Amino acid sequence: MPTRVRFSLTEPATDSAPLLFGVPFNTPEQSVIAIDVVAGNCLDRVTASNSGQTALLIEPEGGCAVVDVDFSDAAGMAPAWLFGSTGGAHEQPSVALAELIDGLAGTTCGQARVNRIIEHIDARFVYGRRERGLGDGEAAMPALVCDTHAGTCVDTHSYAVAAMRAGNMDAAYISGVFFKAGQSLSRPGHCWIAVQVDGAAQYWDVSHHLKYGLGPSQPGYNPLPGTRFALTAGRDLRFELPGRSLAVSILKGFVAADGEQGLALPTTASLI
Repeated sequence: MPTRVRFSLTEPATDSAPLLFGVPFNTPEQSVIAIDVVAGNCLDRVTASNSGQTALLIEPEGGCAVVDVDFSDAAGMAPAWLFGSTGGAHEQPSVALAELIDGLAGTTCGQARVNRIIEHIDARFVYGRRERGLGDGEAAMPALVCDTHAGTCVDTHSYAVAAMRAGNMDAAYISGVFFKAGQSLSRPGHCWIAVQVDGAAQYWDVSHHLKYGLGPSQPGYNPLPGTRFALTAGRDLRFELPGRSLAVSILKGFVAADGEQGLALPTTASLI
C-alpha cells in the first residue's frame, strides 16, 4: 500500500524567492508513485548540471510550500546516474586519502575491500557535531590518518563516499528522511551511503551504528528500527537557473534558491 509523506516548510518563508525541492528516485527498496505540489507554484523541473538529480523549482505561496510524495515499497530500478560523481570537493578523495585507502585495502576486492574501508571509518569517527563540516572549504576530502573525530551523518558518510571512491568502489551519498519506529514526524537531513558490490547496491548507515551503540557497522537499510525514504543523491550539486548558477551543498528538504549558494531551510516531514 502506498505511503504518503508530506514535506512542508517548518517556518513560513520571509520572502517570495523560489525554492528547490529534490525529486526522489526509485531504489530496490522504494518506488516513487507521485509527487504533488500542494502549496506553492511549481515553476519548473530542473536537472543538476553535474548529476541526473532533478528538483522542482517552487514559488512559495503566502510564505508556505508543501509537497506530497507517494512512495510504494515495491522494488524500483535505481537510476543509471546514481553512482556518478558530481565532481564536488565533498565526494572527491584527496591524494592523501587515496594513498591511505590504498594502503589499508591492499589487494582485497569486492566485499572484503568494502569491509576494510568501513572498518577504517568506524575507527575514525565518534558521533558528534563539528564546528565546521568535514571537507568544507577543502579542494577534496582530507585523510583521517589517526585519532577519532566527531562527525554527524553528513561528515561520516561524505567521508565514506570519498574513501570508497579512493578504493575504486562505486559509492553514492544519499540524503533522505528517517522516521523512528512509532513516530510520524521527522526532518529530512539523515543520510547514508550506497555501495555497488558484485552488481548490487549495498547500504551502510555508519552514523546510526555510532550514535546508537549498535556495534561495528554492518550493511542494512534500517539498522535502527524505523522507516526511511531516499530523497536525493550526491553532494555539491549545481543547477543552472535563469541568469545564474546555483550551488547546493546538500539537497535536503526545501532549499532557498536565491543568490549563488542554496540554503537548506528547516523542513518538516509527516507520514499522512
